[in-house]
Amino acid sequence: MTYLARHSFFVLVLMGVFLFPGSPLRAQHPVLSDGFRPPVSFPLELSGTFGELRSGHLHSGIDIKTGGVQGKKVYAIADGYISRISITLGGYGKALYITHPNGFMSVYGHLEKFAPAIQRYVKKIQYERESYTVQIFPPKGKLPVKKGEVIAYSGNTGGSLGPHLHFEIRHAVTQHPVNPLQFKGIKIADKLPPKIIRLSVYPVYPYSRINGKCDTVRILVLGHGTGCYLKNKPVITVSGPVSFGLRTYDVMNGAPNKNGIYSLQLFEDGRLVFALKADSLSFATTRYVNSLIDYSYYVRTGRRFIRTERDTNNRLPLYRKDTRDGIFVFKDTLPHHFRYVVKDIYGNTASVPFVVKGIPSKKKNCLKSKKEPGYFIRYDQPKRISSGNLQLSFPKNCFYRSFYLHLKKLPPVKNAVSPVYKVHNRLVPVQKYFTLSVRDDSIPAKWKTKTYLAYAPGIKDEFYFAGNGRDGDVLTARVRDLGYYTVLVDTVPPVIKPLNFKNGTKITGRKTLQVEIKDEGSGIKKYAATLNGHWILMEYDVKNDRLTYFVDSHLKKGKNLFQLVVEDNSGNKSRYQASLDR
Repeated sequence: MTYLARHSFFVLVLMGVFLFPGSPLRAQHPVLSDGFRPPVSFPLELSGTFGELRSGHLHSGIDIKTGGVQGKKVYAIADGYISRISITLGGYGKALYITHPNGFMSVYGHLEKFAPAIQRYVKKIQYERESYTVQIFPPKGKLPVKKGEVIAYSGNTGGSLGPHLHFEIRHAVTQHPVNPLQFKGIKIADKLPPKIIRLSVYPVYPYSRINGKCDTVRILVLGHGTGCYLKNKPVITVSGPVSFGLRTYDVMNGAPNKNGIYSLQLFEDGRLVFALKADSLSFATTRYVNSLIDYSYYVRTGRRFIRTERDTNNRLPLYRKDTRDGIFVFKDTLPHHFRYVVKDIYGNTASVPFVVKGIPSKKKNCLKSKKEPGYFIRYDQPKRISSGNLQLSFPKNCFYRSFYLHLKKLPPVKNAVSPVYKVHNRLVPVQKYFTLSVRDDSIPAKWKTKTYLAYAPGIKDEFYFAGNGRDGDVLTARVRDLGYYTVLVDTVPPVIKPLNFKNGTKITGRKTLQVEIKDEGSGIKKYAATLNGHWILMEYDVKNDRLTYFVDSHLKKGKNLFQLVVEDNSGNKSRYQASLDR
């Protein structure tokens, strides 16, 4: 089959998958076949699935377990060429992107190191730019790869919480990730249905009631697979508009992890009224997960409910159906039979039925006062707020719905040189960055260049660096969290501690030089290391506060002068030097 024929076939298949998600094609096991192989040579066990609910985003790939160790061989899943190489301190850490001739791109993240030829290419560019972190886009013919070729070794770099391989398949043109488990060549052992844990029923308006009360009702789900049921099998009575939520996750053979589901449906009296499906994602909309879930409950407990109610400014593309924006009003007193159906990508199914009965509404407001103090924020309009020395500037569509924002000035905390400003609370999610500014004209001039804005989710939590842009007496930061803000001063330089050498050390035969760097104030901004006056590459492991130089030709025989300069976000610098004998 020619490339054009193959490409046309894949496009047609994907049109069937994404444009007609209810078709019989999608109801079966993964059907897309393009000759992809797994990115590792051992059976796939996952610690994360595509579309999984994560903090502030939806998971864009699958996380493949590597037995808790680094250094497993990573293979190209098909012929292609390396089109991007990324090294960042967070995110995917060391990552490779391979463009394939069939219109897809594969992504490999949190790598320990690249294959030798790629490693040499990257290192050359790092030295040219004098930077450990780089974004490289090699020309098409520069780094070709063959299917099954070792391209890297698995690791734990970037924002990884443990050794594993993050793997994605994207449409090369749009960069939209698709579910890798749709492809026949990439499969896992999974014959277990998802777990359904708990049902939530939410009052939508102040006069809504559930079982006679104004509060959310959460009911434990018992049973297994398609035999799930509500504890005590209650008939739920409601008056006024309500919505629903479900806490659910997927499980797999041989892996204890609580992974993301593939699809969720809600039926009312046999009619589909709400549905989600994790086929494809967009990085531009992934943060809308904060609107999909019961965000305030997640912040308080760490547990996620998928809500049916769709906020006014929720543009998440996973919705397949959301009748009446996921809000339900019962105009009769008849029992209505609902059923949630949850599936993984292999069709393993769990479901739970429940009965809801409407009762006449007294339309009595549950709130003690109808008037809410504070600043009214319309989600679709920009808003500027000035309150004393605090200024806030919110762009339009910064929030998912309109609400009243509350401000409060509190006494300073330890080491603060301004009051603490409580900007509403952390239970309200924020979609876009907004600008927060504090005038600090009362701060002594000697501290002006050392101040920074700091944030904490709670008043008793630790404050950390949020920004230190300055225009005269005004400190400014672009932030994306509501909570507590204050101004702190940092006059203490970072700490540099050599780990496996010291001044005068003879390092013949040593493979690495390692240094620990820490800053307890504003945090480390940048560092630079040299040998005999020439810049050298030191890899920065942020999680372990460690710099590592892999000994190479830059370390000469005989005496060498090693120097390291580390600077924090407040401009404080530390210097270390040592004479090393090789």
